[in-house]
Parts: sequence; structure tokens; C-alpha cells
Amino acid sequence: MALKLTDLKTGVHNDWCPGCVTGDTLVVANPSVKTILEVQPGERVLNAAGEYKQVAARIDHLYSGPLYHVRVKCFGELKATPEHPFVAVKRTWGRHKHNAEFREEKVEAADLRLGDYLVFPVMRKIVDMTTFPISFTKKVKDTRSKPLPKGVAVDAGFLRLLGYYAAEGSSHKRSLIFSLNKGEIDLIEDITSLMKDIFGLEGRTEAKDEGNGIDLVFHSSYLAEIFGNLFGRSAEDKQIPHELMFLPPSKQAALIRGLWRGDGDFKKTKARFTTTSVVLAEQVKLLLLRQGLVPIVSTEEAHGNHRTAYRLYVSYWRDYNKLAEMVGKSERKTSQRDKRSSVIKDGRVYLPVSGITTTPFEGHVYDLTMHDSGHTFVTTVAACGNCGDFGILSAIQMALAEMNVDPEKVAVVSGVGCSSKTPHFINAYGVHTLHGRSLPFATGIKLSNPGLEVIACGGDGDGLGIGAGHFVNSGRRNVDMAYMIFDNGVYGLTKGQASPTLKLGMKTKALAMPNINQGINPLMLALAAGYTFVARGYAYDVRHLKELIKRAIQHRGFAFLDVLQPCPTYNDILTKDYWSGEGLLDVDLGGRPVPRTYKLEDIGYEGIVKTPETEEMEEKIKQAMMKSFEFGDHTPIGVFYQNEHIPTYEDRLAQRIPGYLENPPGKQEISREDGTPVAAVGKLLDEFRVT
Repeated sequence: MALKLTDLKTGVHNDWCPGCVTGDTLVVANPSVKTILEVQPGERVLNAAGEYKQVAARIDHLYSGPLYHVRVKCFGELKATPEHPFVAVKRTWGRHKHNAEFREEKVEAADLRLGDYLVFPVMRKIVDMTTFPISFTKKVKDTRSKPLPKGVAVDAGFLRLLGYYAAEGSSHKRSLIFSLNKGEIDLIEDITSLMKDIFGLEGRTEAKDEGNGIDLVFHSSYLAEIFGNLFGRSAEDKQIPHELMFLPPSKQAALIRGLWRGDGDFKKTKARFTTTSVVLAEQVKLLLLRQGLVPIVSTEEAHGNHRTAYRLYVSYWRDYNKLAEMVGKSERKTSQRDKRSSVIKDGRVYLPVSGITTTPFEGHVYDLTMHDSGHTFVTTVAACGNCGDFGILSAIQMALAEMNVDPEKVAVVSGVGCSSKTPHFINAYGVHTLHGRSLPFATGIKLSNPGLEVIACGGDGDGLGIGAGHFVNSGRRNVDMAYMIFDNGVYGLTKGQASPTLKLGMKTKALAMPNINQGINPLMLALAAGYTFVARGYAYDVRHLKELIKRAIQHRGFAFLDVLQPCPTYNDILTKDYWSGEGLLDVDLGGRPVPRTYKLEDIGYEGIVKTPETEEMEEKIKQAMMKSFEFGDHTPIGVFYQNEHIPTYEDRLAQRIPGYLENPPGKQEISREDGTPVAAVGKLLDEFRVT
């Protein structure tokens, strides 16, 4: 049976947090809005570039400490731990004057100041539709229903009708119903005309028992099912189909016209839209942003017989007048005193921070790991940086799930350090061993039971400091298993001392003076020691890392994988932003950051030894060693070297010990049913007896 990612997760939670938000945080998903607690790996959510990207994992932490309540103009409040990074712009002028330039960076919640801007993206993608498909299966005994078109032209009339339905419509088993006010004569006439022109359906009105309400009813079970499935059946579950969110803004204006005429109004100084669907409210906000309009979002909590209402206000006079023209309402007078509190330019909305408070918090907080080079996701308030500290864990779990490896055939072994809790989080056999001793433990497990997939893991200090002797000698043996080093340049568990991989002269914030020692090149050391698979990955490129882990596990021989992992606490040099290109700008790309990592496969690099000839092996090792020196602004990731022509240690043992692979020590019977040992040790004891 195929494994799911959840099959490889345990119920263990860590007790620290590198930057997270509370569980009620709303995330802009595809095509809905949901709490971060509801977001699942594989789903797509909006990122800071205004594109939908796939979620690699949702991270859950136990946290105790201050919680930051960050409030921005227009879009509301977000609650986050102090280290949680926001996509932000620091204010360069006073709080009452907007920046002349907007340079985006990742800013932790604790470092934000009043007046700084948080960023919200405008969806830039445009995908036009000329025809909207009308798909249904006609019932066998249906002889009365009027035929429906197979497709409808996506024009202003159809989009306006869809807006009316999203605002005022509902669907029942046999009917499509628009609930209106008797005084809304123009809407009644417009909907009636559109339904007849597009679908050939005649409507009838039904007065409600109380008040001025009236239902405009169209009988078509097929259309009721189609509209209900696509747009929602009642007010609380209304949404706009994802495809319509990418139409050209010029077309979407007709959709907004129908929405606002249905559930909106225009007052003297404000235009207001009200809905009981949080998804629809967020989608209308996204539609307005594509028109260059920035609404003010508010929530009116449920009270009495009233459900929770989500309201959008457009008050800035230029926005008000543009919306009024779109909807067909009168404009208001211009006002030079009416200033927009936010800034919208170049597909971004810059929202000033208007309030920062803290409260004590104890409980679970959450973050997302994304398949996104920018490492961001978007909440309904602002764009956030995502978590990468568990990107390696997610990649291991994803690799095992995709390979469909039985968890009972997996053993994960670790030493001591921040990385060494890994076996606790993976639903497989695990051993949390001594500092620097993961490789001898893992070797013993593999040789005792060669049928297991053994994965050893640890930090750069654990493996290349106290464990360096084991690292070198394990390479000589070529045992068929994998070893991963979580390489962050510091001893994170003991407050940030320089680890063996930190370069000479580097001074992280935890060091009193620059590092006095040369840094080890782990790739070159592995090549010299005899590892037959040598690769490097990056913790924030989870998808690529997952593929490297799969190749390491599948490799026949000892596989070494060095994983670049930013330490958000102690290494303030080799940070996520550093690897993403901070300070390394490409003028030809409009000054965008250029990532400091590149994939070997993208340049046609070939590190696989294809023949058993010594000459080819030596050439590939030399090639890999030269590549291993590239580090910094142009750092390669991928497979540097792979050679499956060298016999594994298990193969060599099998030549010396007949039947070793068929009956290894781990499978041999050591006791009888009554508990007495099978092995006869009397003769051995006799040899040690002192006479």
C-alpha cells in the first residue's frame, strides 16, 4: 500500500520556535481562505510574488514567550512570535510621509517599528477565458428541462450575472434563487434579462412573508447544481471560481459591478461591501487590488441573530470614484486632504504598521515550509517568510513516502545537537546516540541487519568535530547507507560557537572575535575518505533536497549529503536571506536578488562514474574536488560524485562469511521460547577459566 506523508510523522513536538504565527491565522489558499491549521502539504497558497506555490509541510511548535500583535493600516492584525519574518520595508521618512523608494527585506516581528510597511502582493497572473463551460449529465427520464448551452461567452453580461449570484444568489435542488429587495427594480430587470438571454430561462418573483424581500426564482436543477458547486449554495460558503480570479482586470470590472450592486452600497464618503463568506471577502479584496483599489477590511462578530459579517470599505476619493464609475454610481467630490494611508505600486501594496503590542503566550504556533525559492506565503494581512528549519525533516519524510519504504524497514540514527532530534519526528526505528557517535551506531545496525534502510544524521560539529575520526573511517568501508550533515557553521545547541565548517575570519553574532581556524571542506574530505556518493543540498529548496535524499538512499554504497542549513539563532551571516541573494543584485533583472546557490544539473555537470575503470573514477573525483571549492556567491548544490562500481562492505563480508546476507546477525535466533540462550558459550568460558 502506498505511503502517505502523515504515515512517517510522529506526535512529538519540539519545544522551541524559529518564528511562527498562531493557529487562527488566515492564509490565502487556492482557491479559498483557510486557517494555517487547515493548510495541508501539497496545497497551493499565495506567495509574496503574487503566485500560487505548493506547500511542502506545515510546522507545529510548542512555544512559551511573548506574542507580537502587529496591526497594519487597512488589512488588520497578525499575531506572531518575535523571530517570525515579515516581508517588509523600513520607513525612511517620518510616519506622516511615505517612502520615495521601497526596498523589501525580511524583518522579524521584534524588529518592526511603527510606520514600517508590511507587503501584500497583487496577483499579476492573467489568463483570459473566452468561453465558460456548462457541464452536466442529463437525467434519463428528463423530458421537461430546457436545454442549456454547452458553453457561455465570458463577456460583461455573464460576469455581471455571476457577480449577482455570488452576492445575492443561492441554489436549491431544482432552482436558482436571487434574494433581493422589492425596491431593487433595476437589479430584478437586469438579472431577468441576463438569465433569459444567456440560458433561455424565464424567472418568477415570490414575495417573502415579512418585510420588503423578494425572491427571483429560475427553475433548472442542472443550473442550480452547476452554480452551487462552483460558487457555493448559500451566503456563508460563497466563492469565486479560481479561473475567474485570473481574468484580465478589464473583464473583472464587470464581475465587481455585479458583486457591488448585489451586496454593496455607496455612502457619502465610503463605498461598502458586506458578505458573510470570509472566502468571498478576501477574493473581492484581491479583485479590487487588481484594479488598483485598496480597501479597508473589517470584521463584525456575530451577535444575536446576525452572523459574522466581513466588510470592505473604499474611502480614498480616487478609489471611490474609480469604483463608482465601475459600478455605475455617482462620483464624489475630490479632496486633497483625503490621503491614502497605504501605497500601491508595481504590483505591491505597502501597508504601514499602525500598532505593535505584546502579550504572554503559551501553546502551539505554526508555520509553513514552501516549494518556493522566495520562501514566503501570504496571510490575509501581509506576506510572511516561511519556516525552513524543518525543511530537511520534511524532505526526509517526503523522500521515504515517495519511495514507499516500509517504516519498519527504516532506521534513523543521530548524535547530539539541534539536528539530532530528527529520529524523534520520523515514524520509523530511531536511535538518539552519543555526541559524534552516530556513524558507528548506524554501521552496526546496518551490518547486523542489511535489509534496513539506515539513515544517519547530525550537525557539522557532531560529524566533523568530535566525530571526524568516524567520518573518515566510515568512508573507507563503503557501508550501504546514507549520512546527512545539517551544516550551519555553528554549534547551535551550545550557544553558537564556531563549528568545523565555519570559514576562517567569519564572525557570527555569538563569537567575541572572528573564527581563528580554517573551515573544513566536508565534500572534499568525503571524497578523500572514499565515500562513493557525495552531494550537497539546501534546506530551503525542499523539493530538490528530497530528490537528493532519494538518490542517496537508493545509492549502492556509502552516501554523504551535506545540507546547507541557515541557523536563524546564531549564524547571522549565512542566513536564509544571504542564500536567497541579499546584497547580490542583478541589474538586468531590475535589481532583483540573485540566489547564491545553483544546481549542478542546470549546467550539465555529470558526476556519475559509468565504468569500473580507475582513470574515469580519478577524473570524476578531481572534477568533484574542484567544484567543492566553489562557495559563497556561486555555490553549487546537487550530486558531485557517484560511483557504484566499488563493492560495498556488505559484499566484502559476504565473500568471507558464507550465508551472511541470507542470515545476518540481526535475524539470527539468540534464544529459545523458554528464554534460554541458543548459543553454547561453555567452551568459550572454559578458555577463560583460571585454574
